[in-house]
Amino acid sequence: MYDFGGKGIIVTGASRGLGAALAHAFAAEGANVALLARGAEAARAKAMELKKALGVDAVGRECDIRDWRRVEAVLHEIAERFGRLDLVVNNAGVLGAMATIPDYPMEMWEPTIATNLSGAFYVSRVAAAHMRQHGGGRIVFVGSSVGHTPRETWGAYAVSKYGVEGLMRLMAAETPTTHVTVCSVNPGGTATEMRRRAYPAEDQSLLPSPAKVAAAFLRILRLDDRELNGRSFNARDFLPQG
Repeated sequence: MYDFGGKGIIVTGASRGLGAALAHAFAAEGANVALLARGAEAARAKAMELKKALGVDAVGRECDIRDWRRVEAVLHEIAERFGRLDLVVNNAGVLGAMATIPDYPMEMWEPTIATNLSGAFYVSRVAAAHMRQHGGGRIVFVGSSVGHTPRETWGAYAVSKYGVEGLMRLMAAETPTTHVTVCSVNPGGTATEMRRRAYPAEDQSLLPSPAKVAAAFLRILRLDDRELNGRSFNARDFLPQG
């Protein structure tokens, strides 16, 4: 069973919602955690909170993952600080516009693809290169049901999540030469601000909290590499009861 204790872990989009809950869950298991977000203050505040409460090394960094040069600089700094880079969760994402393709606003297409797909590639590229040099590691992509089944009006978000699944499967095929295990996890309906934007009329009290979904992620990530590699999981299948 995979042990998170002492591991060096990066979570992108970690200043709030699921990303913040994942960072907390890993830190509670004894991992050293880097929280990456576009908002530097929020990331640093969350990191300080984890450091004080759980006694792990936690660091918050401003990182717009659309900027590959910034991604390289930040990931190299974190790997040096922790002395290792064991696990990276590509959680950062934006919803973009909700519109059919003929109506999709041009100004929203590229920023959505850049964050959700290109950003995940930039992070994974640097992380995988480091992991290959140090005996291996794990990269997790936060997926979505719309990355498997088309849904009207989900536009660039759906296309980006299809791309993320393709990137994950490609990297899984490369595992024998990179020693990097990869998988994707679809959180499903979660009580987050992004979900509220997508479904404004939904009663979020009926949805699992980010903390509960983060616990499901950890259950999945306790599986061994052979059970993980190249697979797409649904968090709802691993949600804790109660």
